[in-house]
Amino acid sequence: MTEYRYEQLEQRLREQIRIGQLAAGERMPSVRQLSRDATLSKSTVLTAYARLEAEGLIEARPRSGYFVAAPAQSTSALTKPATSEPSIQPVPVSVGQVLVDIMEKGTAFDLLPPPPKPVHDSNEPLRRCLARALRRQSRLEQEYYDEPQGLLMLREQLSHRLAHGGSQVNASELVVTSGCQHALLLALMATTQPGDVVAIESPGFYGAFQLLEALGLQALELPCSVDTGISPDALALALQHWPVKALMLSPSYSTPTGACMPEASKLKILSLAKTHGVAIIEDDIYGELPFGLQRPRTLHSYDDSGSVLLCSSFSKCLSRDLRVGWIAPGKYLEKVKRLKVVTSLASSATAQQGASEYLADGAYDRYLRQRRQQFRRQCDQLQELIVEHLPMATACSYPQGGLALWLELPESVDTLQLFHLARQQGITITPGRLFTAQERYHHFLRLSFAQPWTQERQSALQSLGKMIANTI
Repeated sequence: MTEYRYEQLEQRLREQIRIGQLAAGERMPSVRQLSRDATLSKSTVLTAYARLEAEGLIEARPRSGYFVAAPAQSTSALTKPATSEPSIQPVPVSVGQVLVDIMEKGTAFDLLPPPPKPVHDSNEPLRRCLARALRRQSRLEQEYYDEPQGLLMLREQLSHRLAHGGSQVNASELVVTSGCQHALLLALMATTQPGDVVAIESPGFYGAFQLLEALGLQALELPCSVDTGISPDALALALQHWPVKALMLSPSYSTPTGACMPEASKLKILSLAKTHGVAIIEDDIYGELPFGLQRPRTLHSYDDSGSVLLCSSFSKCLSRDLRVGWIAPGKYLEKVKRLKVVTSLASSATAQQGASEYLADGAYDRYLRQRRQQFRRQCDQLQELIVEHLPMATACSYPQGGLALWLELPESVDTLQLFHLARQQGITITPGRLFTAQERYHHFLRLSFAQPWTQERQSALQSLGKMIANTI
């Protein structure tokens, strides 16, 4: 096979790092210098650097250049949690109060509540785009609703972005929503009726269980691996015994485990769904957050029948406050358009215009690249902190993307009780019981690496470890 020049440079630099010729912490040659010395284009050098950065071998520091990254430390001999074994029969859903308490604290992806004063973040380009969109909006525009499908210029940008995951979707086939949760709601409403059976991952996204409860649907939980997600064989068996109307799943870095489904499993699941006439609701909200360069293909990208409804938003990649999501509903497009009018009338034109401009000028890709590396470092650091502060942990998932991992504790630990105990000390955890409609996962926790591991967060994790030790 032909070897490209960036690959040759990448291999040479990787070997220099391996043998210590380029030591940890040492500054890499500047792009301009290396381009001149090696007689390569700047884009070739940048590509090689980006690939080394994705591997965690080098890191970019703002206004300082590239540096050789410190070698990853061994986190311990923690095994991975076993494939889940839920009871495979439909059950009604009741989410309970704990999730409401977590959301009230603003800590769904953090151990600590947000600071009383806003913390400056680095995404100034997004703020400028949103501010310009607000300034340009006329009084007349403010008095009218946006069209039901959403702003065309944003849908065109989203169409380009979906191609990164392999999906070929025209702007006319997209509907803008108020976040991913709204997209999932529309997808369920379009494909099911109260009392229907919906197959879902176990453990699965607690927001999905909320929706099933609100719509009077039954959850059929399927076994999942922390590495590869839903078992296609388990789905095949379930479809033989239960009248499943829809399958909800998150193939790429699902919460809480961080599992990423292999391509072969996606194809098998799609084939099963087509054979049995089952709609697939794909939650791709973490798909843009791989630790490497290449994002996984969506399951939607393999579908030629219109049976996969692809849902996502900017909430996990860009801003939770933006509340801009989307759905590619396939053959359910007309239903979804009507349901959007019923559930929200329209979306914010200002937010859509600002987001569209932000995507158009390339700022989002630059921001994503930075965030992916940040999350990878924070995930590595969390795994080290678990060994240090939670030595009683028995198993842990090792995600290759997303925002969270799945931690197993001794069976004597009840994380629901731990939630109330930790809350008294101003610490919020996400108990495993939230990720199922059954009485399971009582000794599991979802831990997030979405936030930097400041001294305050490390202290909170240390305090949590002491609380757990006192309950064993």
